[in-house]
Amino acid sequence: MTNPIQDLLALAKKNDADAQYELAEAYRTGAGVPENQKEALHWYRAAAELGLADAQNNLGAMYLSGLGTDKNPTDAVYWYKKSAEQLQVHAQFNLGMLYLLGTGVDQSDENAVYWLHAAAEQGDLEAISQLGNLYQLGRGVEQNIVAAAELHTVAGIEGHLPSIEKLNEYQVELEEAALNGSALAALCMSKKYDHGLGTGPDSAQTYAWLQWARLHGTHDEDDGALEEWEIYVNAIASETDIEAGKKLLNEMRGRADEII
Repeated sequence: MTNPIQDLLALAKKNDADAQYELAEAYRTGAGVPENQKEALHWYRAAAELGLADAQNNLGAMYLSGLGTDKNPTDAVYWYKKSAEQLQVHAQFNLGMLYLLGTGVDQSDENAVYWLHAAAEQGDLEAISQLGNLYQLGRGVEQNIVAAAELHTVAGIEGHLPSIEKLNEYQVELEEAALNGSALAALCMSKKYDHGLGTGPDSAQTYAWLQWARLHGTHDEDDGALEEWEIYVNAIASETDIEAGKKLLNEMRGRADEII
């Protein structure tokens, strides 16, 4: 019976990048071979130099953490960028965070936004949440509570607790944006109550905020998102929910008049 590690080693020595990466993973985790971070570093670097994006990302992590070598954030940035440019989502997030913190590179909120946005577009929850934080604070982008809420709502629905906590931080501002005519803010409020993000699920509130978006949303409306959400809410709302929601809707009108 052949030894899997020996087979990988034979291929790795022939510049097979995938084998080099798998061998590095084995040495890093101690899977089938004694754990050896220096050997892991060696084979990650070999695969990274052949252009394998996953190896470039992991090599960046080794340099950042000082595994198998001295810590070297500058080298970490170099390899993360190589990987991120090949659309490796974890590298895009990692690079964005290094720009945000100014670790191994000059601090840049704008570059942080660029790379976090790239990772967020690929569905990375941490990137979505961090990007929401930057919109909330106006770092690297114009401050926009509604844009922050859209991102934090997406991550929160997937169970990302820090995003749920963030939504609660600025709920008052989000409600005011909705009452002032932001359909997207009202949709975020509706989804917040539907999924119980930071509060108990409340179908009446879910229905009321949906209706507010439909009836009083005067800007930033996404017709497709609104229609899709309306179909869902109408399917789950009971007659009791609808009646309670209509009463809440009247209360919202009064609050909106006070804001104006």
